[in-house]
Amino acid sequence: MANYRLAHPLYLDVQMMVSFLAYLEGGVYVSREETLQNESMRGGTGAHAGAVRLPSLGALLGLESSLNAEGGAHFGETAETKVARHHTAASLFNGLYGFLRTDGAITSLNTREDIEAVTTGDFVELSGRYTGNPLEETLAVFGQFLAYMEDMAAGVEGAKAQRSSNRKSGNPQVRASVGTEGEGQWDGLAEEFQSFNASIEMRILRKMKEELEASPIHDVVLETSAGVRAVLTVASEYYDGAVAERLSSGDFVVLGKVTRILKEGEVIDLSRRTVMGKMGEEGESVTSSMTNLPGIKLQSGEPVVRYPAVQVLPMAIFV
Repeated sequence: MANYRLAHPLYLDVQMMVSFLAYLEGGVYVSREETLQNESMRGGTGAHAGAVRLPSLGALLGLESSLNAEGGAHFGETAETKVARHHTAASLFNGLYGFLRTDGAITSLNTREDIEAVTTGDFVELSGRYTGNPLEETLAVFGQFLAYMEDMAAGVEGAKAQRSSNRKSGNPQVRASVGTEGEGQWDGLAEEFQSFNASIEMRILRKMKEELEASPIHDVVLETSAGVRAVLTVASEYYDGAVAERLSSGDFVVLGKVTRILKEGEVIDLSRRTVMGKMGEEGESVTSSMTNLPGIKLQSGEPVVRYPAVQVLPMAIFV
């Protein structure tokens, strides 16, 4: 069995990783160049000196070789190939992760007992189910729902305008074709949507969505099998919609530094990046009602994280 473990980071704070590597290694090399030499003898006559290119693959890679010979029945052929090797962010992370594991620099954090053994600033590793942020998930669902409703309302308004035009038509057959069945029902739905779309509640939802999207930090949650919840303060620079989708409803490993350990009675409000989250209990009741809508099932649960829990500044979320 292989004595190495390859990790695939879905979220990776490159700046944090490179700074740690630079300290441990006295600098970071993201590429290196090697020179490979090959010598062979073959029969022939005459003297030959010059430069040739490697065929096919060598030409594709931009590699060069030199061919040198001296007169006589045999002459020597020396091929010199320059090869450039480049690290990726993921390969650098695997190197750092392997070193930290081998050196025993990582503390496991998965149970309540583990929480009691760590302090702020410790390098920890925990694994569990990624549940995201219920507020962000709710607002995303609202956005999708409103897109559907806007299309429906536009269709209803179009049909309403067409019926009005038909009623005014000079053609009796066109006027007679105008039906009334279901007309009031759909027109009423369109009017309700327009009213809700212009409401104060909808303005609050839009503003909260804008605040969360503009924030340089997102609060997302990972819960271990033992019930310990970790609030991960991910950087927007490395966390976007594609990363969130890949992490959705999966089991992953987090590597990072502890920035807060909750005590009994303490909570972390996941709406704290918005004005509503800074309003205390009143704001908490609003966000709780938003994330407990009938007919909508969220993977992330309540918008407040309670003890036992920690806050972690993640370097990587990987599988």
